[in-house]
This record gives sequence, C-alpha cells and structure tokens, in this order.
Amino acid sequence: MTGMAPVVTILGAPLLAAVISLATTRAPILHGLNLATMAALAISEMAIVQQVLTQGSFTSLWGFVYLDALAAFILLITTAIGFLCSLYTWSYLGDYMERGAISARRISRFFFLFHLFLFAMISATTANNLGIQWAAMEGTTLATAFLISFFRTREGFEAGWKYLILCSVGIALALFGTVLTYYSSVRVLGDVSAALNVTVLLGVAHQLDPHVLKLAFIFVLVGYGTKVGLAPVHNWLPEAYSEAPAPVTAMLAGVLETVAAYALLRSKSIVDQALPEHFTGNLLLLFGLLSFVLAALFILIQHDYKRLFAYSSIEHMGVAMVGFGVGGSTGTFGGLFHLLNHALAKSLAFFSAGNMLRRFGTREIDKVRGLAAAQPVTAVAIVVAGLALAGMPPFSMFLSEVMVVSALATQDFSSDTLHLGQFLTIVVAHDVRSLAIVTAFLLFAIVLFGGFTYRVTSMIWGTPPDGVKRGEGWEVGQVPLVVACAALVGLGLKLPEPIRELMDRAVHVLLAR
Repeated sequence: MTGMAPVVTILGAPLLAAVISLATTRAPILHGLNLATMAALAISEMAIVQQVLTQGSFTSLWGFVYLDALAAFILLITTAIGFLCSLYTWSYLGDYMERGAISARRISRFFFLFHLFLFAMISATTANNLGIQWAAMEGTTLATAFLISFFRTREGFEAGWKYLILCSVGIALALFGTVLTYYSSVRVLGDVSAALNVTVLLGVAHQLDPHVLKLAFIFVLVGYGTKVGLAPVHNWLPEAYSEAPAPVTAMLAGVLETVAAYALLRSKSIVDQALPEHFTGNLLLLFGLLSFVLAALFILIQHDYKRLFAYSSIEHMGVAMVGFGVGGSTGTFGGLFHLLNHALAKSLAFFSAGNMLRRFGTREIDKVRGLAAAQPVTAVAIVVAGLALAGMPPFSMFLSEVMVVSALATQDFSSDTLHLGQFLTIVVAHDVRSLAIVTAFLLFAIVLFGGFTYRVTSMIWGTPPDGVKRGEGWEVGQVPLVVACAALVGLGLKLPEPIRELMDRAVHVLLAR
C-alpha cells in the first residue's frame, strides 16, 4: 500500500465493518468479517509505519489526518491488541452462544459497537484537529457504555451508567481545555478554520498565551485523565472492568487508556513549546505517583480478580505518567515502552480472566482453586501476566519500569542503552528530593509485588471445586494467550529494530522544542 490507501483503509475498514455487522446475524460471517477487518488494519498500519520511518510525518485526506511517529506507535498498539481481541472473541462469544446466554442478534450488535469503538479510537489518534480528536474520544464513551453492559445484568447497567456519567464529565472538562487552546490560537492566527490543527499549533505554539495554555492543559489533563484512569478520577474503572465482557475489558485497558494517554501527550507536546517543560511534567508526575500509591493500597484488599487487574491498570498508567512527567529521552522512552507492555500484559490478564469466569462461574479469588488442573493453558497465561504486571524479569514490563525509575532517580540516559544488563546497576539519586521519591516509589512497588503475586498465585494450586471441569482443549481463543506471552518475553530480551526506531522518533516528537 502506498500514498493515501493505508489511511483510507485504517479509517474506513472498521466503519464499513460496523455497517455490515448490522446486516447479518450469522456468527461465522461476523467473526470472519471481524478478523478480515483487523487483518486489513494490521497491513495498513505496517504501511503507515514504513512511510513514517522513511519519509517522516505526513498529512493526508486534505489535511484532516496527521500521522507522525507518535501517532503511528499508538496505532501499532491499537491494531495489535485489536487483532488479539478478535481472535479471542471467536471462542469467547461462541461459548456463550452454545450456552444460550446470548443470541445471534446480540452478537451482531456487539460487533457493530466494537467496530464503532475501534473507529473512534483510530480517529482520535489520526486526527489533525484537536476538536475532531475530542469528538472521537466522546465517541468511544458512547460505544463502550453499551459494551460494558452487554450482558444486561443489574451490575452491568450500573457500571455502564457510572462510566457514562463520569467519563462524560471528564470529556466535558477536556472540551473546555480544547476551547481555551482554540481561544489562544485564534488570537495569534486569525484563521478560525485551522486554529486547532496540530500541524499549525506546533508551528505557532511559542506565540500562544502561556497563561491560557496553563489553564487549558489542566482541564485537558483532568478530562482525558478520567479516560486514562488516573487517580483521583478513576472511580468508574473498577466497576466497568469487572462487568464488561473480557475482550471489551482488554480493549478498554490495552487501547482506550493508551489512546487517552496519547491525547494528553499531544496536548503536552504543544504546551511545552510555550511553557517550561517542568509545568506539564510536574503535573503528570503528581497524578502518576498518586495513581501508583492508591493502586498499591487498594490491590491489597481486592477479592475480585477482575477488580484486581483494574487497579493494576491504574498502577501502570501511573508508572507511564511518571515516565512522561520526568521527561528526558529515558523517561519518555520508558513511558512509551510501558504503554506497549501494559497493553500486552493487561490484555493477556483479561483474556485469562474471561476463561476463568466461564469455567469457575465466579470472580471471587477465594473461590478459584486448582486452576493448573482445570485450565493449564490459562494458568500459565495468568502466571505470566501476573509476573509481568508485578514487574518481574525477564518480562518487558520490568525493563520499562526500570527505565522510568532510572529517569526518576538520575539524570537522563540515552535510549540507545536499552539493554537489560545495563539497567541492573545501582542508581544513585542526585539529591535528597529524588532519593525520597524513588525510595517511596520502590517501597510501594514492593507492596504491589507482594500483594499482587499472592492474589494471583493463590488461584493456581490446589484442587478445583466440585463440578468444575478439568482440562482445557485447544481452540482459536488460545492463540492470543500464546502470542501475548511470547511478546512479553521477547520484548524483554530484545526490542525489534523497527519498533525501537519508531519509539525513538516518537520520543523526539515529544521532546522537540
């Protein structure tokens, strides 16, 4: 694919799939359409990455689309996790259909909403206009509110309603921040049609009113931070993640949070042109550390494994925000790498949780025993996910966390030193403030490690409860578990050169002044 074709495909394929999904109720056709759509997105994304790496950033579709290394990297995460979710959905929804829990018409509506959700996230990532980006983020709220309550339980409706209300309030605050950015831009440009275009704003950001931009970024941070799940605006997240279908939860944790973080970073890259970098950095650092600490405390008291993974999402998005807040090439690279690792690990965790819930019929940790005997493949997957999320080597999440801690404790390192052995040396803080922050961070990391691994591993051993079937057959839904496990190990040992180069360029986008 060359030229405009990849862009048209990556935007048009999910929209077309959403329309077609309403025209049929035949499950094989719906699943086949879903996989074909994700395959088309994956091919288009590879073409976009190749174009970005060879030609640099570019605009398309008459300037409405802007793609640079940062946007291409977020699209890479979106398409990768979306493809894994599509494979998993085939077995997941098929099982519920065999039980008679959902009808063919419900599956048709599921894929309609799923593809609209995907289209909205891709639109938010590729939009050259901050107003269109905001509208796309609002679109994700409308689509996912119905997906969260897909099973039509009382708890599901409550979770969907809470998600809709809180995220709508957050997105309204983000709108106010976008309006303030527009106000500052139009006073400089005088051209109302281009006042919110990213390509234009990056060129004139140093001329914008810094006082207005400060207020604008605060509103954008709180608004999109609600979508990211940052404390203290995270309240919707545990309930929504507990009640949503497993593939939806994987998309929420792995993709929606990442796209919302991208919206924050895009705004940060503009504001940093007009203000000292420490203004946005200190705010991200504050929200990141608060999220990390709060998650560490709440993880200790969780008895529902889906809520456990939900609070883990709050923790790890906090870690990523700490990396972006500290800044520099190491902190920023570590934050981006952590977004990728979190998406893989959390999708793996929720795929495993979906398997466990279907087999054991409960989300209570204390009622799940003997997982290794009942579901050996799922047991391995959840152990890998648990150890990765707890920050254990050799998984890639350990490496990205060490990069963030290194940036927090010391002056900047070059991302060219991205080797596991080079980060195993003791890091000495340069001042008391850094030492205190790093010490507190590591202490809470130990708390998280102990509490999280204890909860996860307690479900593995023992004898399965009476009535729980033993053994696990091979099906297409196991493929994403194997792929995610392999990716978490592989990325921890060596980062492929194209991905690394893309991330290096994304770091340059965020640090360019």
